[in-house]
Amino acid sequence: MWSRRKQWRNDLETLVKLVLCIAACCGLTCFVPDQATQSTKNDQMPAFLKQLADTRKTIADGYAQWTEAVKAGNIDALAAMYTNDATILPDGEDAVSGTGAIRTFYSHWLAQPGKLVDEKFENINSVQEGSLLIDSSRYRGVAIRNGKEVAFSGQRLVVWQRQLQGPWKILRDAWNKSSPE
Repeated sequence: MWSRRKQWRNDLETLVKLVLCIAACCGLTCFVPDQATQSTKNDQMPAFLKQLADTRKTIADGYAQWTEAVKAGNIDALAAMYTNDATILPDGEDAVSGTGAIRTFYSHWLAQPGKLVDEKFENINSVQEGSLLIDSSRYRGVAIRNGKEVAFSGQRLVVWQRQLQGPWKILRDAWNKSSPE
């Protein structure tokens, strides 16, 4: 009788892990209990889910860092976020590859009239395989153009690459704007 209960419990734990894995891979949001409860549950969380949660936080921090660099007009900080062999695919423009070309692109892009007030990114889904993470997200923000606040939005597909014993950097970056709201 105890062996059947133990087997049932193992089967249930396996099923829960499978459901959590599918939810994480599909970008579904799960209820997260308060911090006190969470810290005791973290020890029971499978390692791959801990890694996924840590990676998503790192990527969210990366988007925040990108936004702050754009707001500050910091071309060096923007260029440093990309790998040496990165390629960006800006909306309506030709592909740009390599650190020097990306730096030139951002210097021209930031020289255009207008100033970013704020931009937020919302994860649609992420897939990680080894040192690569493919992230699909929506962005929404406000810029000032011709003295007026202008809302903008769009989608972004970013391939992040974990550097050997270092940070995550952007390997590929593509974005397109949504129709005006």
